[in-house]
Amino acid sequence: MGAHLTIATVDFYVPYIRKGASDNEAVMFGKLAAVGTLVLGVIGALIMIAGFDRPVFIYLLSAYGYFTPGIATMFLMGILWRRTTHAGALVAGILTLPLSFALEKALPGIPFLNRTGIAFWVCMAAATIVSLLTKPKPAEELEGLIWNRDSLKLPPQMRDRMRSIRNPAVWWAIITAVVVAMYIVYR
Repeated sequence: MGAHLTIATVDFYVPYIRKGASDNEAVMFGKLAAVGTLVLGVIGALIMIAGFDRPVFIYLLSAYGYFTPGIATMFLMGILWRRTTHAGALVAGILTLPLSFALEKALPGIPFLNRTGIAFWVCMAAATIVSLLTKPKPAEELEGLIWNRDSLKLPPQMRDRMRSIRNPAVWWAIITAVVVAMYIVYR
């Protein structure tokens, strides 16, 4: 919910609907969008409970597949490619639902993971094209927001505190070992 409202407010409402909106106006829009989202969610849940014969989990996975391509495109391009623009990300977000529905209609019976993958790559291509055709933000505004090799390094004052058991690499290794062990034992 939080990510949805942030995208709706910061990437859609403030730059395109109400330029120069105050913080109070942006918060009010976020609250109204939250109420609208909750109402749509309840209506969707009631429809799912009343009219579907398959397990709800299958429908939830399919529903995630409608939204995930655009959200993943916005996130990945936003942190990995300096040239991504608001307009490019917005196109990916807007395109994800109609594209997913169109793919489902055009290719009935296609597994949802395949549909989601196709929609993801189309969203990536659309966001790339739109980003290349629109003006990017200045490099100074993006400083510290785009991932690079230095993003993996802790600041010097933190390195001393993150030794032995506090080291993130140690915890990564422990979690990976537990997951692999569970996979071997319970497969």
